[in-house]
This record gives sequence, C-alpha cells and structure tokens, in this order.
Amino acid sequence: MILAMGFACMLANGQKLQKDEFAKANAYYNDSKYDSAMITYNRIIDEGYVSAQLYYNIGNTYFKLRNIPMSIYYYECALKHEPNNKDIKNNLSVANALITDKIEPLPVFFMTRWWRNAGNILSADGWATCSIIVFAILLTALFLYITARTKAAKKSMFFTTLVALVIFVASVVFAANKSRYMKSNDEAIIMKPTITVKSSPSSSGVDLFVLHEGTKVEIEENEGNWNKIKIADGSVGWLPEDAMLRF
Repeated sequence: MILAMGFACMLANGQKLQKDEFAKANAYYNDSKYDSAMITYNRIIDEGYVSAQLYYNIGNTYFKLRNIPMSIYYYECALKHEPNNKDIKNNLSVANALITDKIEPLPVFFMTRWWRNAGNILSADGWATCSIIVFAILLTALFLYITARTKAAKKSMFFTTLVALVIFVASVVFAANKSRYMKSNDEAIIMKPTITVKSSPSSSGVDLFVLHEGTKVEIEENEGNWNKIKIADGSVGWLPEDAMLRF
C-alpha cells in the first residue's frame, strides 16, 4: 500500500513537472523566445510525454523559426493523435502551401473515405470504451429477447441486439485499427532540400522524379538503408532512410 501510494505521488509529481515545463515553454513562445521554447518542449518529449497539443505547439514554434519541414513533421504528429482537430489541419495546410512540391492526391473511394472519417470520430481508447459499453447493451438486449413474453417485445429486442452487435464489431475494428496506426511509423516527411527518387534501393538506380523538403511520403517497405516510398499521387520509388523523418 505504501509503495502504491509512493508510486502515485511520483506519478502526480511527474505530471505536475510536465505541466510546469509546458507552461514555461508556452510563456517563452508567447514572448517570442522561440529557441528557449523549443528547448523546453523537447525536454518534455525527452521525459516521455507526448500529446497532440505538445506536438502542435512544437510545430508552431518551428514555423516561427522558419523551419517549415520540421513544422510539417510535428503538425503531422499532432494530427495523428487528433485527426479532427481543425487548428492542426489549418496550420498544416498553411505550412504545406509553403513547400515546393504540390502533389495532387489520388481520389479516394467514397466508402473508404466514409470509413476513415467514422474511425476518426474517437481515439483508440475511446473506441475501446465504446465497445465495452455496447457489449453490455448487447448482452442486456439479448437477455431481454430471450425472456420476452410478447412478440412485439421479442421483435424490438431482436433489432436492438442486431444493431448493438454491428456497433460492437465496428467499435472493436476501429479500436484495433487506431491502435495499430498510432504504433506505426510508416509515414515520413522529406528533410533533404532536394532528393532524387530512385527506381531501386541503390544510388545507381534510375532517376524517377525529384522531391523536396517538407513533402509527406508513405513507406511501403524497407531494404537495408533504403525505403520504398509512395507519394499522394501514387508514384513510387526508393529513397535512403536518412532523407526523411518518420512518424
């Protein structure tokens, strides 16, 4: 019990220190002391704390320091945690307007877009909680269906059970997908001012096209120090690992 209380106190103290550091970094930012703000924000990350707000603030700080590729990187990290946050989306859009590459994305099938939007309504923990609640409703509806004495009650509970089952399955799938996405690091931002994409994982490969710093890529596979990447318009090729920063 004493150990548990001690651990709780340590955790609470750690959270307080993080909040104090976060407030200090924000104060530096508001005073236009961007270098000091960056040092303090990075110290928080080094302590193992991450959040959409922290990444967003770091992105804003890099933007003020005119480091657009790094600002895009941290906006993307923030958006990964909160995909529906309008402030993050807006600032990311502003930063992307300042980079060289203007890539037209491939159209997304409306059902795929709907499924992604639905999955982004809640976080992984939110969907997990939702699945537990809906499962309880499912069991209750199933019990009431079995014990119902009238045809109308059975019919009502049957449809309630069916709807709850569909929502439960969807919640579990969304929770699993979100959890897997949060743990993945198969996206990246190009950090080299200019880099030529190759046809094979070798510097002697055929030149395919050129990318510039700040461009987002999807990493499809890895071979040694080379990554097979895909950009928004569907074009693929190979780039060295050190040309990009994963998130």
